[in-house]
Amino acid sequence: MIRIAKKEDAKQIVPLIVQAIEDILFMLTGTSSYEQATPILEYYVQSEQNRLSYHNCLVKEIEGKVVGVIIAYHSMELSVLDREMLEIISRNLNMQNVKVDKEADDKDFYIDTLSVHPDYQGKGIGTELLEGLLSFAKNKGISRVSLNVDQDKPSARRLYEKVGFKYEKVRFIMKHSYDYLVYPLNEKIFETKVV
Repeated sequence: MIRIAKKEDAKQIVPLIVQAIEDILFMLTGTSSYEQATPILEYYVQSEQNRLSYHNCLVKEIEGKVVGVIIAYHSMELSVLDREMLEIISRNLNMQNVKVDKEADDKDFYIDTLSVHPDYQGKGIGTELLEGLLSFAKNKGISRVSLNVDQDKPSARRLYEKVGFKYEKVRFIMKHSYDYLVYPLNEKIFETKVV
């Protein structure tokens, strides 16, 4: 079942986020270890207004276990979604006016994270989550979805292209290059339902 996440899913969602974003988690928490970052990420997921909030997560559940997550939001809302996070990063780094790299164009509904538990990879769950999110976005009247894919992960890019994402440009995040892929939603309707 694909469903909108709940606060109590945080402990299962956070390891999936860590798996997907790797070292970016240190930028998003202002920390330098997984032990420091994990409780902050759990707080972000349980938050009402944060880029990683459960409100922005769809999860794939099998037998009561969250085995996949996709996180997406309107990029133009990041100034609000990131407010609390930037305060936490500033406090942890003891710095003023901390900023995070811009990951998406303002007009886009942006897929921040897609992650499937290693025991469930290769079973179509990533595709199912993507199609569920695209269906959800289309029902909300969104016309364009985007994401970044690490240039060092060609298998991930193939997944996105198989679903219909197209390359648009290169974007740099934390001095690393990513391919920026977009999906115009006015071209295809998906049958996957989100409950």
